[in-house]
Amino acid sequence: MKKIILSALFLTLVSACSEKVYDANDDHSRGTFLRSMEIDGETRAYLIHVPQSYDTVKPVPLMLNFHGWEMTASEQMWVSDMRALANAEQFILVYPQGTEWMGSTHWNVGSWTAGSIVNDLYFVDSLIGQVSAHYNIDADRVYACGYSNGGFFSQELACQLSHEIAAIGAVAANMSVETLGNCNPTRPIPVVTISGTMDEIVKYDGSEPAGTISHKQTLDHWIAHNHVDTVPALTNVPNSNTSDESSVVLYQYVNGEDNVEIEHYKVLGGGHGWPGKFGNMDMDANSVIWNFVSQFDRNGKL
Repeated sequence: MKKIILSALFLTLVSACSEKVYDANDDHSRGTFLRSMEIDGETRAYLIHVPQSYDTVKPVPLMLNFHGWEMTASEQMWVSDMRALANAEQFILVYPQGTEWMGSTHWNVGSWTAGSIVNDLYFVDSLIGQVSAHYNIDADRVYACGYSNGGFFSQELACQLSHEIAAIGAVAANMSVETLGNCNPTRPIPVVTISGTMDEIVKYDGSEPAGTISHKQTLDHWIAHNHVDTVPALTNVPNSNTSDESSVVLYQYVNGEDNVEIEHYKVLGGGHGWPGKFGNMDMDANSVIWNFVSQFDRNGKL
C-alpha cells in the first residue's frame, strides 16, 4: 500500500511540474525531484527543488512550504511556486507531503485535526536532518511557510521547533488553541501573515474552523512574545488590480528583541486565496514571504 501511495504521489508531482521531476538520492542532483524517508514505519514524501547553480561549498537557506488541508505537495507547488525565486535568491526549496487522516491529507495542529496521532513535528525535524545531510544547508536560516492548514502548521513549528526554524510565513491561517496552549519558543520568532477579512474557510475572527483563535489573537501572541512595538506602522499596498474586489493594508510591528519584526498583510475583502496566484492580485505572496523571512536568521535580524 505504501508503494501504491508513493507511486500515485510521484505521478501527481510529475504531472504538476513544468520542469522535469525525477527520483534522486544523491548529493549532486539539481532541479525538482521526489524524495522519501521512513518515519515510524511510514513512508513520508517530499518534493525538493535545488537550483542549478547550487554550490556545495557555500551554505544556503532552506525554505519549507506546506500545503493546505486535503492538498498535496504538488498542488502547493502550483499555489506557491517558489522555484524561480529559489533560483534567483539561492535557497533550497522543499514541499513536504502530509499524511492522510479521516480521508484527507493534513498537518496535525490540534483543532479540527485533534484526532490525528501523526507526529508531524518529528517528521519535519527528520526532514531537515535528511536535507542537511545531502546539501550544505545554513542551519541558522531554515524557514517555513504554508497555506491554510499548512499556515497553521507553520505557527506550530515556530512554537515547537524554534531551535531550528528561523522565521515563518502563514497565508490564510490563524492558530489553533492547542498550538497556542503549547507555544514555547526559546527565542524571538519573526512572523509574516497574509489573511483575508472575508475568508469563509479560515475566518478572520476565528469562528471557523472550530478550535482556533482569531487573527488578532494570533498576532497579539507574537507581539507579546517578541516584545515588538504594540502600535503598528500602517501602509496601504497600491491597489494595482481593481478587478479582484480587495485591497491590502500592511501592518508592521518593529523594534522587537534581536530586532525581530512582525508583518501582517490584511486583505480587505479578500477570501481564502494566495495573493499573486488567486484571490488578491495586488501583491505576490511568494516574494512578500521570502523578502520578509530572509532578513532574519536564528539570531535575529541580519
